[in-house]
Amino acid sequence: MSYFKTFAGSVALAVAAMSTPAVAADMIKVGAFVPEQSTGVAKVIKPWLEAVQAEAGDTVKMQPFWGGTLGKDPFKQFELVQNGVADVTWVLPGYTAGQFPEMGLFELPFFFRTAQEASTVGWKLNEMGLLTGFDGVHVVGFFAAEPNAIFMKTTVESLDGLANLKVRSAGAIQAKWLESLGAAPQTLSSAEFNEGISRGTVDGAIQGWTGMKTFKSLPLVDQAIEAPAGAIPFLLLMNERKWEGLTPELQEIVMKHGGMAFAEAGGEAYASAGAAIREEVKAEGRIAIMELSDEELAKYEEAAKPIHDEWIASTPNGQAVYDAAVKLLADMRGES
Repeated sequence: MSYFKTFAGSVALAVAAMSTPAVAADMIKVGAFVPEQSTGVAKVIKPWLEAVQAEAGDTVKMQPFWGGTLGKDPFKQFELVQNGVADVTWVLPGYTAGQFPEMGLFELPFFFRTAQEASTVGWKLNEMGLLTGFDGVHVVGFFAAEPNAIFMKTTVESLDGLANLKVRSAGAIQAKWLESLGAAPQTLSSAEFNEGISRGTVDGAIQGWTGMKTFKSLPLVDQAIEAPAGAIPFLLLMNERKWEGLTPELQEIVMKHGGMAFAEAGGEAYASAGAAIREEVKAEGRIAIMELSDEELAKYEEAAKPIHDEWIASTPNGQAVYDAAVKLLADMRGES
């Protein structure tokens, strides 16, 4: 009898062992609506992913989903990460109207001079608690593209020549600035801009050099006007429930490679990539590059001040955010 009890017990233990799942590594689904070769993925997000994977080892599986595998619509990326379709994804605040009110700061023309400035100031403002709208998400990183230029199919002699032309903007602040120049702003994604300019329904776009290359827009234009028409801010966001479910050790690793390190890497990547693309275009010689003189820059910067003032007045806590950014920039530039 004892033999059968022992045998039965052994079988039960064996069955229990077979039915008990092995402890699996936590999977983090990292998405982007653009291809793997885009600057933001290849030079910023993918290196972050690989660094987290290398340090965390078998405790996590960082699973990439590039090129819109989890959702192609650039206007829906914040919704995807909020809802947990993606654990982490790349969000363009300008595509999520009203969600991130303070992000309009980065669209202001003639404010940021470099991608490094915009990226670093963005993260510091977040650390200071001056950026809002992160409902249901955790901010892993902030970075920004190089300051935008204006790319035109219809060539002009100066910024004043934009009057009555249809120019793509990526946000409301850019749209208001274009209106101040007499242009007709068009709220379009980069893909929609390509279609519009091919059909002749759009004359140009506010965009960065990297964005123009990523979305294959450079062959469609004949002129680049180098006016610092704002910088496009980017966010790397994690679903809040996913973040809270990570171990403290894994959270520390994620943010070790996120945060300020991420902002600095992102700024450097976009500055370098933008400069390289510009040099390629310049060497090719097909696209005319218009550089504004110091006098012209001063003229248009002064003319843009009402856009800054309107943003400050219409944004809750806008003055505090603006003043903090001005001070941070002065410190970075050695002007304080």
